[in-house]
Amino acid sequence: MVIEVEPGMTEDTSLALRDNFIPALRNAISLWANATTDAASSRREDLLRDKRRAIEGFFTHAGKHPAEVTPVDVRAWQASLAERGLQPATIYWHVSRLSSFFSWAMQAPGLREEIGENPVRLARPKSPKAYQTASARSLDDEQLAALVGVIKQRADAGDVIGKRDYALLLFFAITGMRRQEVIVLRGSDLELKPDRLLVRAKVKGGDYQAREVREPLVREALLDYLKSAGREAALKHGGPLWTRHDRCGPPGAPLTSHAFALNLKRYADQAGIGKIHLHQLRHTFARIVAEESGSLHETQEALGHKNLQTTRIYVQRIAVRRDKHGSRIARRLGVRRMDSE
Repeated sequence: MVIEVEPGMTEDTSLALRDNFIPALRNAISLWANATTDAASSRREDLLRDKRRAIEGFFTHAGKHPAEVTPVDVRAWQASLAERGLQPATIYWHVSRLSSFFSWAMQAPGLREEIGENPVRLARPKSPKAYQTASARSLDDEQLAALVGVIKQRADAGDVIGKRDYALLLFFAITGMRRQEVIVLRGSDLELKPDRLLVRAKVKGGDYQAREVREPLVREALLDYLKSAGREAALKHGGPLWTRHDRCGPPGAPLTSHAFALNLKRYADQAGIGKIHLHQLRHTFARIVAEESGSLHETQEALGHKNLQTTRIYVQRIAVRRDKHGSRIARRLGVRRMDSE
């Protein structure tokens, strides 16, 4: 799935609580986030930040000590998130994390004596159905072309960030790989052949799989980016494939999927697409494969799904049904088109 950050929330969010409790609450939130986040995750820093912001956001809204929170406070927070325009799946994520925090607090020394029950239990919304959110929508061909055009224009102008993002976009759109499969790639994961790339990536579930990428555009864009950034050695020495090129981070620091997703939103605005989620690139890939192949089994293989039913649901949610029969039915109606009279 794809998570939205609440507008205006920062690490220094001032919690509307009793002044002497603020440091302790912040410390508790940090302890909970660290305890419930996989230490080996390549997205650990992003996850820690998002978790802290979500819980701080709740207490800013409620203005209460954890022991004073009720299901009514949780429902009011949900309503405020919806008013801000957050999608049901994102709201569900926020509420789930809040529930996790209270479950952890009920076992934590210093808090368990005060918190008798989890207030989220009676206020938790139903889990959204799979592939029913905005992030599950596929871009149509015109939208995809417009997005590619905006980023390619920046790349063609010689901008190294534009070249990186253009290569990244092609990787996502043409391979259908998941966000973390692409963003954590290192030079040692790629093998350049005269007519293709071989990519060895850690896929969902922890297995490693090799993928062939024959489209020359991907290879050309990647090599152009690495050459422009002076990073061609990454293919030999195994450094991160995608790095930052701004003043906000150390030179050569690995790019995060969060940072690329923010850039993608800006490109989408310029392309006239509006809101976009990074995972939509994988859904767009799935749509095109399903339309071109007409085969669920081929689409399943392309997406790397272990279960065909997952692919079936996936395609049904994002596909636009083609009109295969309208013309034949119209002929039987015996109604002539106005321009044929």
